[in-house]
Amino acid sequence: MSTPPLGSESGRPEDDPSGGLGDEGPSGQSASDPDEARAAAEDALAQIEAMADLDEEPDVEAEDERETPPSDSSSDPTDPGASSSSGPLEDQCENCGALLHGPYCSKCGQRAAERVVPIWHMLNEALEAVIELDMRVLWTLPKFLFLPGRLTKEYINGRRKRYIRPFRLYLFTTFVLFTVLALTAGGGFQVPFNPQMSPAQADTLQAGTVAAGMDTTAVASAPWFMGNPEQRERWARSFRQNPGTVDVLFGDSETQARLEPLLRAKIADAIRNPRDLIGSMIDRGPYVMFLMLPVFAFLLKLLYIRRGRLYVEHLIFSLHLHAFAFFAFTVGILLGEIEAPWVQTAATWVELAPLLYLVVAMGHVYDQGLIKSTIKAFLLLFVYSIMLLIGFIVLALAAVVLM
Repeated sequence: MSTPPLGSESGRPEDDPSGGLGDEGPSGQSASDPDEARAAAEDALAQIEAMADLDEEPDVEAEDERETPPSDSSSDPTDPGASSSSGPLEDQCENCGALLHGPYCSKCGQRAAERVVPIWHMLNEALEAVIELDMRVLWTLPKFLFLPGRLTKEYINGRRKRYIRPFRLYLFTTFVLFTVLALTAGGGFQVPFNPQMSPAQADTLQAGTVAAGMDTTAVASAPWFMGNPEQRERWARSFRQNPGTVDVLFGDSETQARLEPLLRAKIADAIRNPRDLIGSMIDRGPYVMFLMLPVFAFLLKLLYIRRGRLYVEHLIFSLHLHAFAFFAFTVGILLGEIEAPWVQTAATWVELAPLLYLVVAMGHVYDQGLIKSTIKAFLLLFVYSIMLLIGFIVLALAAVVLM
């Protein structure tokens, strides 16, 4: 667009022959020139804006095209990818929805792995779990059996991944011990090995016992201090008929009169059938021993109160010590079923091994000398034996009442 020039040769004041006398003509022309220039500038600006709008329209359309396909695919029910877009993200926990920063969720602890997997993947995971357990057993057993206190110190110092946890170790040894006790005390487990007796002599002895009319299971399961069946029957009858054998010291007279005959009858049945009494005690023995664990740890806390150790550290030591004691008792009971004299002697030494284990473990875990550890160990065992006796009495009463 062309505009007339703001000035010309005829419009210059120095070329005007009339000088200042003809002011109206030139002043009117100079006044109209700025208006035309302003109008021309506005027209040019409008054209530039129009061209800019035309350039932006394709970008808007492109953005509309980019936003359109996700809305179309999400609205289409037949699209197979619609369900995956609405589900949890790949880096999101499927259990709680938190963002994942590794193989496990930092909020709920669930493993970030697909649970619905092929059968070969499940077998592979099972094999890895077995191998990991085997490696833990290989790391745990040497320190647990032959290095007293080393396993406890490793666990307290934070090296725990490679070892079996103390509570699991305790539960396993408890299960094995009371299972063996139930089999041996109930007459259900006998080791058929006697090097001093031939098989023919063993068959003759068993046939003679059966011919005499004796209950071999009851005789085998009854302790030596319970006597023979005839003696137990006399004791039970005497105990039940004598009103002074049981005295209830709580409650009113009516309650005492009702409880005393019941308790006499229960105790008489326990004397008459010791196998049922022993079986009832074995069934409830793990609960009593589990309650004794914090008692033992509390006694350790009192012995080493100046050390400033946490109660949990004493509890870990208690778990490992009881686990070893149960393991030693299990091996001793199994060896005791063999009637060879040297095996019986070995069984006795194995059952006494926890005493030495306690002294060495206390010296290693609590960093003290052998003499101090021995003195504290015997003091600990003395007080703990009283606690065990009280627990054994409570266990026997509970077994009698619940028979």
